[in-house]
Amino acid sequence: MNTIYLVGFMGCGKTSVGNLLSKQLEVPPYDVDTTVEKLRGQTIKEIFASEGEEAFRNYESLAIRQLPLENAVVMTGGGAVVREENLSYMKSKGTVIYLKTSFPILWKRLMKEEERNKRPILLTKTKEEVFELYQMRNEFYEKSDVTIITDHLTAEEICIRILDEIKPFNSWK
Repeated sequence: MNTIYLVGFMGCGKTSVGNLLSKQLEVPPYDVDTTVEKLRGQTIKEIFASEGEEAFRNYESLAIRQLPLENAVVMTGGGAVVREENLSYMKSKGTVIYLKTSFPILWKRLMKEEERNKRPILLTKTKEEVFELYQMRNEFYEKSDVTIITDHLTAEEICIRILDEIKPFNSWK
């Protein structure tokens, strides 16, 4: 069971941390959203617009199951853990790490124009609605194997903490 699954709300740093962590561990990184886009031949934004969030979540669940089960770092979408079967599957195949970031820091990151434009939810929801979503998802994130509080940490510092935490779970070098 050597796959590491990174979970957390959009903007918490899953992609940055995942890519850096995969280099440090010398294993491939896999981004679930990118996998869905390749499988469907559409961007996440296009899938949301044409088929809706439920269809996207179905594709996301399928993508999680198609990724390698050993020696990989998998960056999930922010809502992947809302489906209990996804969280159970990931926990059965590896170590699930929650990158916990406070809402004010996330909101500041998400309000950058390049972030807003690539995240369909941000185009239709108010700050209050996004906060409600953050709070609702938090109960699912908290079921992870490991929680790393990321506020004010660099991607490198987060990786160091992850490496310290996963020793009991994995046989990494």
